Amino acid sequence: MAVLNVFKPFTKSCRYKVAYGGRGSGKSYNIAELLVEFARRVPLRILCARELQNSISDSVITILSDTIDRLGYQNEFLVLKNSIVHANGSRFLFYGIKNNPTKIKSLEGVDICWVEEAENVSEDSWQILIPTIRKQGSEIWVSFNPKNYLDATYQYFVVNQPKDALLLQVNWDKNKHISQTLLDEKDALKERDYDMYLHVWEGKPLADSAKAIIKYQWIEACIDLHKKLPQLLDGIKQLGVDVADEGADKNAIAYRKGSVLLELEEFGEGDTGETSVKAWAKATDYTCETIVYDSIGVGAGVKAKLNELKTEQMYAGTMNIIGFNASGAVESPNCEFVTGKTNAAMFSNLKAQAWWRLRERFQNTFLFVTQGKEFDIDEMISIDSSIEDLEVLMSELSTPLLDYDNNGRIKVESKKDLRKRGIKSPNKADSIVIAFYTSKQPVIGLIC
Repeated sequence: MAVLNVFKPFTKSCRYKVAYGGRGSGKSYNIAELLVEFARRVPLRILCARELQNSISDSVITILSDTIDRLGYQNEFLVLKNSIVHANGSRFLFYGIKNNPTKIKSLEGVDICWVEEAENVSEDSWQILIPTIRKQGSEIWVSFNPKNYLDATYQYFVVNQPKDALLLQVNWDKNKHISQTLLDEKDALKERDYDMYLHVWEGKPLADSAKAIIKYQWIEACIDLHKKLPQLLDGIKQLGVDVADEGADKNAIAYRKGSVLLELEEFGEGDTGETSVKAWAKATDYTCETIVYDSIGVGAGVKAKLNELKTEQMYAGTMNIIGFNASGAVESPNCEFVTGKTNAAMFSNLKAQAWWRLRERFQNTFLFVTQGKEFDIDEMISIDSSIEDLEVLMSELSTPLLDYDNNGRIKVESKKDLRKRGIKSPNKADSIVIAFYTSKQPVIGLIC
């Protein structure tokens, strides 16, 4: 076999074999050759799957057919319209998971399943596919170019690597057959856009986007800044509570002191009453002045429970309990945000306005760190590095995209649209938006 040495571990038995990285690495080329060679030696049933397959041309049938021709095995294999068969009985099948969930579930006797372009496979599709590949000793081969850190495939196989999994990170530098044309493209992109080069050629998840409301590099600049500027800790102590919707959604509670995010917890268990009890315990432990809670939907029951706890415990401190209605009207609608545009003309709802406030904190802090520009402490933000799952938080904050309504007003990418991209609700990020929201603070740049 002419397979690159880096892929030789794929010849050993393992439940999950995962190859991920950037462009020009030869992932598909080498996996196709391995599978063709395996199919010649032992009768195998090989399922070639992807998230969507509207026609056979969307599948890997072409690369497999080309591999068979290149290796001179045309007399052994028969390439049909929707399958490839070998003289020994080996068979390649091609399906889209999302297009054919019923057929996928009914498949029996699959020895190897190769999932190509797996960065597009949703969590729901993985839950359909994995239990289907159930034959004793069966294997799931996964190849993909990482897109977003929060994508289901990256989370499942890289961040939370399953047992009995082999991971290969392969990039262009491991491919001795890479063409000079591709090398020239790589070098040109590296010079023109280094962040995009890291994504396309080095296989780094896309951490930033021109349409992201909050840029990843802004967030990086904010980590532990309060350890250099302790005055960032001056100010109110406030808790932000993002209440879980029904289903698999989770609650999140963020605690900030002044301009510093000090603690963040996400949890799935419990009803709104239990969520309220947990939030109240944290708020009283930290002697917070304010609890701001998501008041939409099931969150509406939080206020009554918090006030009940306040009464029952005869809480002596000052504790404001404020509802945050993300879809509600903007604050100070008639005040001028930028020259010639009021808040009402600028933002579609309170959620957009609150996210924009947080955006400006991050941007200001980035400009302070990188360019030395001066800002008031309450116009900046710092994040403590001890927060659990910090990388997930940073990705959640930098993932929602800037959007506009039919009147051209700013809005935040909806949870529905995030799900279409295979991304779960950014509960951690939303709790931070809520934690840093207060109607007493003016929007930066506000002129009234």
